[in-house]
Amino acid sequence: MKLKIFNTDKLKDENINDKVIRVKAIILNSKEEILLGEAFGIVQFPGGHLKENEKLEEGLIRELEEETGLIFKEVGEPFFLIKYYLKDYLVKGNNRSIQIYYYFIKTDLKYNLDNIKLDSQEKKGDFKLNYVPLKDIKKYLKEKENNNPANKVINKEMLLALKELRKKEVK
Repeated sequence: MKLKIFNTDKLKDENINDKVIRVKAIILNSKEEILLGEAFGIVQFPGGHLKENEKLEEGLIRELEEETGLIFKEVGEPFFLIKYYLKDYLVKGNNRSIQIYYYFIKTDLKYNLDNIKLDSQEKKGDFKLNYVPLKDIKKYLKEKENNNPANKVINKEMLLALKELRKKEVK
Protein backbone atom coordinates (compact mmCIF):
# COMPACT_ATOMS: atom_id res chain seq x y z
CA MET A 1 0.00 0.00 0.00
CA LYS A 2 1.29 3.41 -0.99
CA LEU A 3 1.64 5.98 1.83
CA LYS A 4 1.61 9.78 1.53
CA ILE A 5 2.44 11.78 4.67
CA PHE A 6 1.75 15.48 5.29
CA ASN A 7 3.69 16.68 8.35
CA THR A 8 4.78 20.31 8.05
CA ASP A 9 5.32 20.61 11.83
CA LYS A 10 7.60 17.53 11.95
CA LEU A 11 5.49 15.85 14.66
CA LYS A 12 6.31 12.34 15.81
CA ASP A 13 3.82 9.64 16.75
CA GLU A 14 4.59 10.18 20.44
CA ASN A 15 3.47 13.85 20.04
CA ILE A 16 -0.02 12.77 18.93
CA ASN A 17 -2.83 12.88 21.49
CA ASP A 18 -5.81 12.81 19.10
CA LYS A 19 -6.13 10.18 16.38
CA VAL A 20 -8.77 9.90 13.65
CA ILE A 21 -9.01 7.01 11.20
CA ARG A 22 -11.19 7.27 8.12
CA VAL A 23 -11.98 4.85 5.29
CA LYS A 24 -13.05 5.86 1.78
CA ALA A 25 -14.06 3.94 -1.34
CA ILE A 26 -13.53 4.83 -4.95
CA ILE A 27 -16.56 3.12 -6.45
CA LEU A 28 -16.36 2.81 -10.23
CA ASN A 29 -19.02 1.30 -12.49
CA SER A 30 -18.64 -0.25 -15.94
CA LYS A 31 -19.63 3.09 -17.53
CA GLU A 32 -16.41 4.53 -16.01
CA GLU A 33 -18.37 6.69 -13.56
CA ILE A 34 -17.33 7.36 -9.97
CA LEU A 35 -19.86 7.52 -7.14
CA LEU A 36 -19.52 10.68 -5.05
CA GLY A 37 -21.30 11.88 -1.94
CA GLU A 38 -21.96 15.52 -1.09
CA ALA A 39 -23.07 17.21 2.12
CA PHE A 40 -22.72 20.85 3.17
CA GLY A 41 -21.29 21.48 -0.30
CA ILE A 42 -18.35 19.14 0.40
CA VAL A 43 -17.77 16.44 -2.23
CA GLN A 44 -16.15 13.19 -1.12
CA PHE A 45 -15.81 9.53 -1.91
CA PRO A 46 -18.26 7.51 0.22
CA GLY A 47 -16.87 6.46 3.61
CA GLY A 48 -16.25 7.90 7.02
CA HIS A 49 -14.79 7.54 10.50
CA LEU A 50 -14.07 4.24 12.17
CA LYS A 51 -15.80 3.52 15.44
CA GLU A 52 -13.75 2.51 18.47
CA ASN A 53 -12.16 -0.96 18.02
CA GLU A 54 -13.62 -1.28 14.51
CA LYS A 55 -11.43 -2.86 11.82
CA LEU A 56 -10.86 -0.96 8.57
CA GLU A 57 -12.88 -3.36 6.40
CA GLU A 58 -15.77 -3.49 8.90
CA GLY A 59 -15.88 0.29 9.07
CA LEU A 60 -15.92 0.71 5.32
CA ILE A 61 -18.65 -1.90 4.86
CA ARG A 62 -20.76 -0.14 7.54
CA GLU A 63 -20.14 3.34 6.13
CA LEU A 64 -20.97 2.27 2.57
CA GLU A 65 -24.24 0.76 3.70
CA GLU A 66 -25.10 3.88 5.75
CA GLU A 67 -24.24 6.36 2.98
CA THR A 68 -25.09 4.47 -0.22
CA GLY A 69 -27.42 1.62 0.75
CA LEU A 70 -24.93 -0.72 -0.94
CA ILE A 71 -24.22 -3.92 0.96
CA PHE A 72 -20.83 -5.55 0.57
CA LYS A 73 -19.60 -8.69 2.29
CA GLU A 74 -15.98 -7.76 1.61
CA VAL A 75 -14.11 -4.81 0.17
CA GLY A 76 -10.58 -6.11 -0.23
CA GLU A 77 -7.51 -4.29 1.00
CA PRO A 78 -6.74 -0.56 0.95
CA PHE A 79 -4.40 0.51 -1.85
CA PHE A 80 -3.51 3.99 -0.55
CA LEU A 81 -3.10 5.76 2.79
CA ILE A 82 -2.86 9.50 3.39
CA LYS A 83 -1.62 10.47 6.83
CA TYR A 84 -1.72 13.98 8.29
CA TYR A 85 0.09 15.21 11.40
CA LEU A 86 -1.51 18.44 12.63
CA LYS A 87 -0.06 20.50 15.49
CA ASP A 88 -2.48 22.40 17.75
CA TYR A 89 -5.46 21.14 15.74
CA LEU A 90 -8.43 23.42 16.60
CA VAL A 91 -6.96 24.14 20.07
CA LYS A 92 -3.45 24.56 21.44
CA GLY A 93 -1.95 21.28 22.63
CA ASN A 94 -4.21 19.08 20.50
CA ASN A 95 -1.91 17.27 18.10
CA ARG A 96 -3.99 15.21 15.70
CA SER A 97 -3.13 12.46 13.31
CA ILE A 98 -5.61 11.73 10.56
CA GLN A 99 -5.27 8.52 8.57
CA ILE A 100 -7.41 8.06 5.46
CA TYR A 101 -7.41 4.58 3.93
CA TYR A 102 -8.57 4.30 0.31
CA TYR A 103 -10.19 1.24 -1.24
CA PHE A 104 -11.19 0.53 -4.83
CA ILE A 105 -14.49 -1.19 -5.65
CA LYS A 106 -15.64 -1.91 -9.18
CA THR A 107 -19.37 -2.61 -9.25
CA ASP A 108 -22.53 -1.92 -11.19
CA LEU A 109 -24.68 -2.14 -8.08
CA LYS A 110 -26.78 1.02 -7.85
CA TYR A 111 -26.89 3.11 -4.71
CA ASN A 112 -30.20 2.81 -2.88
CA LEU A 113 -31.44 5.94 -1.14
CA ASP A 114 -34.23 3.94 0.53
CA ASN A 115 -31.61 1.95 2.48
CA ILE A 116 -29.28 4.74 3.58
CA LYS A 117 -28.92 5.53 7.29
CA LEU A 118 -27.61 9.06 7.56
CA ASP A 119 -26.63 10.57 10.88
CA SER A 120 -28.26 13.83 11.97
CA GLN A 121 -25.31 15.89 10.71
CA GLU A 122 -25.48 14.34 7.22
CA LYS A 123 -29.25 14.92 7.10
CA LYS A 124 -28.76 18.62 7.94
CA GLY A 125 -26.19 18.90 5.15
CA ASP A 126 -28.58 17.91 2.36
CA PHE A 127 -26.64 14.70 1.66
CA LYS A 128 -26.83 13.43 -1.91
CA LEU A 129 -25.11 10.91 -4.17
CA ASN A 130 -24.29 11.10 -7.85
CA TYR A 131 -22.14 9.47 -10.49
CA VAL A 132 -19.53 11.54 -12.29
CA PRO A 133 -17.74 10.30 -15.42
CA LEU A 134 -14.11 9.53 -14.56
CA LYS A 135 -12.96 11.58 -17.55
CA ASP A 136 -14.71 14.67 -16.09
CA ILE A 137 -13.68 14.27 -12.44
CA LYS A 138 -11.02 17.02 -12.34
CA LYS A 139 -13.36 19.55 -13.94
CA TYR A 140 -16.25 18.52 -11.67
CA LEU A 141 -14.15 18.85 -8.51
CA LYS A 142 -12.77 22.22 -9.63
CA GLU A 143 -16.32 23.50 -10.17
CA LYS A 144 -17.27 22.40 -6.62
CA GLU A 145 -14.35 24.22 -4.92
CA ASN A 146 -16.40 27.37 -4.43
CA ASN A 147 -19.19 25.50 -2.59
CA ASN A 148 -17.04 24.98 0.53
CA PRO A 149 -13.40 25.89 1.29
CA ALA A 150 -12.79 22.32 2.54
CA ASN A 151 -13.16 21.10 -1.05
CA LYS A 152 -9.69 22.43 -1.95
CA VAL A 153 -8.01 20.07 0.54
CA ILE A 154 -10.38 17.15 -0.05
CA ASN A 155 -10.14 17.51 -3.85
CA LYS A 156 -6.36 17.29 -3.59
CA GLU A 157 -6.70 14.08 -1.54
CA MET A 158 -9.21 12.60 -3.98
CA LEU A 159 -7.05 13.36 -7.01
CA LEU A 160 -3.99 11.87 -5.25
CA ALA A 161 -5.95 8.69 -4.55
CA LEU A 162 -7.11 8.48 -8.17
CA LYS A 163 -3.53 9.00 -9.37
CA GLU A 164 -2.33 6.16 -7.14
CA LEU A 165 -5.17 3.96 -8.34
CA ARG A 166 -4.16 4.57 -11.98
CA LYS A 167 -0.56 3.60 -11.13
CA LYS A 168 -1.81 0.43 -9.44
CA GLU A 169 -4.10 -0.45 -12.38
CA VAL A 170 -1.26 -0.01 -14.90
CA LYS A 171 1.01 -2.48 -13.05
